[in-house]
Amino acid sequence: MYFMFCLVVIIFVVDSITVKHQFKDHHPFTIDNNTLKSNGKSLDKFMLIPSIGYESNNESDMFTVIVNGWYYEPLNPSLLQNIIQLSLHTALDLFDSSTALSKQEREERLGPFFVRDIKQHKIQIRLSNSVSQIVTTDDNGRFHEKIIIKLSDELTIKGNVLKYIASDDDYHEQGNEGFIYLMNKKSKIGCSIISDIDDTIKISEVPDKKKLAINTFKKDFKAVPGMSDVYQSWQSSHKCLIHYVSAMPSQLYYITQKFLNKEKFPGGSFHMRHLKLVGPDKYDLIKKILDFAKQDASQKHKLRVIQDILDHAPITQQFTMVGDSGELDPEIYGEITRKYPDRIKMIFIRHVEGGKNDDNRFQVAFNDIPNDKWKVFNKANELPHKLYNDNDIDDAPINPNNDLDDEINAISLSTSLFYNIYSILFISYFTMTYNFC
Repeated sequence: MYFMFCLVVIIFVVDSITVKHQFKDHHPFTIDNNTLKSNGKSLDKFMLIPSIGYESNNESDMFTVIVNGWYYEPLNPSLLQNIIQLSLHTALDLFDSSTALSKQEREERLGPFFVRDIKQHKIQIRLSNSVSQIVTTDDNGRFHEKIIIKLSDELTIKGNVLKYIASDDDYHEQGNEGFIYLMNKKSKIGCSIISDIDDTIKISEVPDKKKLAINTFKKDFKAVPGMSDVYQSWQSSHKCLIHYVSAMPSQLYYITQKFLNKEKFPGGSFHMRHLKLVGPDKYDLIKKILDFAKQDASQKHKLRVIQDILDHAPITQQFTMVGDSGELDPEIYGEITRKYPDRIKMIFIRHVEGGKNDDNRFQVAFNDIPNDKWKVFNKANELPHKLYNDNDIDDAPINPNNDLDDEINAISLSTSLFYNIYSILFISYFTMTYNFC
């Protein structure tokens, strides 16, 4: 339990010791001269998470859209934060001698955990010149608000993607762009893909915890070969919407977004959890961290999110679910399919070395599900490049004259909850070794 003691110490003093240092880069979680208010404090920042909107089954052109974001203040880096980063990367160097990430890349991976959430703050959401709404951040600096809108020419829609602006009038900012992926009612079938990321489309090696930590905090992210091509094919052939469902900490959004952009995965909504490490109530922080790390927390999160998507989606929308054998995706997808048998088109599970891959596991996970509705695969070329016949699906976008373009980033997200837990384990081990705790 020594590592837990070290974690408690870290939480209690993480923002109490500061050093005079300014990062030179401009990523969203650090401070430089361009991100300071006139009084010298760091400027509060947004993270807008691509979300989802649903057309009403009962009323045409009426949509319930969700705006999802995080409002926070980057902190001056503390001495302890520097010790944590040094400890983690020293530990990883012992297990893997390959070239480490640059200083900026290391900061991008740990920096998001060292910000202060801005709670109970009002944010203006502008969907058009005449449609706007004020939302308020919660105690975690997050907002997740439903807004009912009617389609009109004033809305900025590209294909099936609605653009909006979030701004904080206190500082007269121009605002930040956010995106909402719209599910509209179809005359035939509409296509959605629910996807995991770790070991499904990104190589993480979750079953081997040393390799998982190295792949997360030391190495460049690498895509599972061929998966980007498959997803692009599904998206272009059927105008599939992608929903990246993850139990990862939302703090890892930024680096994962960069990875998915680079590897050219389609854009989509994504759905993860928030992990808080900085705040005035240290005892409450410890409780939230322990709740986050509970064994069944990840499974419950994924089940809740996927059920919520299916419950609100238009009744003509069908779903293909893609995951892997390294964690509990087969069991989660099996449970969902038994509950919504007519809504699930197909389940694809990637075989991961070190995962539980025996036939009995899959037979139990997919009990009462037809054998032709699920498939375990090793390589991306085993997946079909089309999911439907052309006559079976309605792939017309909401705005057919203004399709997706490069303005809309391919932003998607997912990783393992083990990322944060194992960083803490590594940190704790080395703080014990070097008497930092």
